[in-house]
Amino acid sequence: MKKQYLFAAMLFAAGALSACTNNKTVTDRKTGTYQKNGQTIYVQDQAELYNQGGNNDRFGYVRQVKSPVNQDRMNEGKKFPKINREQIANTISNIHVTLPNVNDSAVLVTDKEVLVAYQTDKLDETSRFETADQVKKSVLSVIPRWYHVYVTDDPHLRREIENISRMDPMGNDVDGTVRYTIDLMLERSSQGRKINAGENENGETIKPDDDYIYRDDYQKQKKKQR
Repeated sequence: MKKQYLFAAMLFAAGALSACTNNKTVTDRKTGTYQKNGQTIYVQDQAELYNQGGNNDRFGYVRQVKSPVNQDRMNEGKKFPKINREQIANTISNIHVTLPNVNDSAVLVTDKEVLVAYQTDKLDETSRFETADQVKKSVLSVIPRWYHVYVTDDPHLRREIENISRMDPMGNDVDGTVRYTIDLMLERSSQGRKINAGENENGETIKPDDDYIYRDDYQKQKKKQR
C-alpha cells in the first residue's frame, strides 16, 4: 500500500513539473526575449533586458526565415517596400551642408537616380573635382547600392532639377527630362573619382570588353557624341 501511495505521489509531482515547464514556455514566447510571428523572428522590447538605462535607442534586428509562403509571394511579383525618397533627399542635403566647401544643396531622388545641385565657392578645377567627389560619396553612404549619382555645381542646372521635382513621376516626358538633365550635368560638372574598378564615377557598371556603360547609356551616348 505504501508503494502505491509513493508511486502516485511521484506521478503527481511529475505532472505538476511538466505543467509549470509548459506554462513557462508559453509565457516566454509571449513576453520573453523573442517572439515568432509567421516567418519573422525578432528580439522584443524588453525593458529589463534591453532598456536598463531607460534609453529606447536600440539596435534594429530582424531575422527572416525562408519558407514556401515567402517564395510564393515573391513569385506573385511583390517587391520590397519602397524607400521614402523625400526623407532620403532631406538626409542627403543635410549632410552636404556640413561639408566644408558646400554652401547649399538641392537633392532629387528618383527610383534609380540621385541628382544633386550644390553651390560651392571653389572655382579651380582641382577643388571642384574634390568637392564633387565628397558630395557624391556622401550620397552613396545613404542610398541603396543600385542607385546612380549625378552631381553638378552649375547654378543654372538647379532650376532644371527643381522643375523635375514638380513633375508627375508617371508622366510620359519625365524620363526624357531626367536624361536630358543628367547629360547636362555630365557635360558641365566634374563627377569625382570612379567608384571602383567595375563602376564609373556615377556608379554605373562598366562592361570590361569595351569599357562603356551597359546598365544605363548616359555615358555611352556622351562618348558617341565626341
